[in-house]
Amino acid sequence: MTSVRTTSATWLTLLLLVVSLTACGGHSTKQQRQQNGESRTDEATVLLNEAEQALRSLDAESAEPKLAKARELLAHPDVDLSPEGEMCRSQLAQLQAFVPRVREERVKRANRSVEEKARKELEAAVEKQRDAVVEAMFAVTESLDALEGKDAGAAQVTAVREAIKRTREQLQTGKELEAKDADYAASARNTERRLEQSEARLRIAQRVIDFISGPLTGSQEVPELEKKARKEKDLDTRLSLYKDMRERFQRCGEEAEKLLTEVPELARSTVPVQGRPMAIKAVATRCDMKEKSIQRVVLKLEKAQVKRDKLRAKLEKAREAREKLKAAREAKLEKAKAAREAKLEKAKAAREAKLEKAKAAREAKLEKAKKAREAAREKALARKKR
Repeated sequence: MTSVRTTSATWLTLLLLVVSLTACGGHSTKQQRQQNGESRTDEATVLLNEAEQALRSLDAESAEPKLAKARELLAHPDVDLSPEGEMCRSQLAQLQAFVPRVREERVKRANRSVEEKARKELEAAVEKQRDAVVEAMFAVTESLDALEGKDAGAAQVTAVREAIKRTREQLQTGKELEAKDADYAASARNTERRLEQSEARLRIAQRVIDFISGPLTGSQEVPELEKKARKEKDLDTRLSLYKDMRERFQRCGEEAEKLLTEVPELARSTVPVQGRPMAIKAVATRCDMKEKSIQRVVLKLEKAQVKRDKLRAKLEKAREAREKLKAAREAKLEKAKAAREAKLEKAKAAREAKLEKAKAAREAKLEKAKKAREAAREKALARKKR
């Protein structure tokens, strides 16, 4: 059993402790709140710094949870007792206000990134298309150079046409790029102009090739025709050969003049004539002179032909006269022959009629004699019967 004295001492101790705690209780509670506020501001500071770093990296999604947690920490009243509380709240307000701008900036940068990617892709596509067009146009230039060489022909013309066609097809492939890239559009228009110029050069070259392979080649075959004409004995055939030679030179001269009229820049151009280069103007003059020379021979042969035809007509007339006289003689002889034959036929008919008549008379006489004999026999038989 506890003594009364001990119990009294215990209660006294408890009473003194309560008094002591009551005396210092107010100071202890404020200090705890201040410590709590500082702890919150410290934690909020870390969160705000992390959020700020995230916002600087335009990572609003990572920053917002941190700002929300900091806002929750700084909303406690104990933060008012912290020296850094107001500064933290100010930083929080600034960072919260910065979030929409960060989102907007991120969208802008994303858009710029997309635009930059699209721009780079467009540049790559334009560069690739430009290289393809340049390569195709280079083939056009090369084929044109070959076309304007001295041995150019149908194969070179075909090569140029195909190169131009391929270049146009390549331009068509990049048609959409023209609306997206002004520089490429200007380049495409320039290429089209160059193609038109190339086609003009092709037409000129084609004309020259046609002239060389046609009228010019025809005129250069004249020496062989002339050799043949000189050996020909038939006047008509010889005249026909010389007329052919004249027409070849005439066509050569006319086509050369026409070519120079339509394409004046060809005045200094040369073409192969009997293995030597000759200006087209000189070719026209040469063909004109040769035509006139052949024309003189044609006129001479035509006169000989007229003379021969007149002689032939005269001889034909004489022949016809002879034929007519011969026909008259033959008709006269035929008539006399017919008359003789008719006379002979008449005499023959008369003889035959006379013979027939004599034969009939003889037969009648014989018939009469026969009848007389029969009558006599019948008469004799009748007497015998009596």
